[in-house]
Amino acid sequence: MSSIGEKIYKLRSERGLTLEELAQKIGVGKSTVQKWETGSIKEMRRDKIQALADVLGVSPEFFFDIPKDEQYYTDDEAREMIEFLKNNKDYKVLFDAIRTIRPSDIDIVKEFIEEKNGN
Repeated sequence: MSSIGEKIYKLRSERGLTLEELAQKIGVGKSTVQKWETGSIKEMRRDKIQALADVLGVSPEFFFDIPKDEQYYTDDEAREMIEFLKNNKDYKVLFDAIRTIRPSDIDIVKEFIEEKNGN
């Protein structure tokens, strides 16, 4: 298993990005990226992990060793579903709701779906 730093370095190198270029795209200093890669910074903020994932073209989960059978969707499946919800006027309400829905409302929707599916 590779460390997060090793994964960042490998992806950055594969994509031909310098430390400076990756840092600029994420909005951090070159030394921060270097510290991530060497493991000097042990804890990374979620927004920076997401930014790294976006720039490097992977899911945030890629940086962590999550077994495939514990991952709900692949990146491609999730992207396709998001695009479908976002671009289909009949389902756009679902896409828009994700941005503003309260946790208590999520539970209500989840219970409704489970009930409809007989779970």
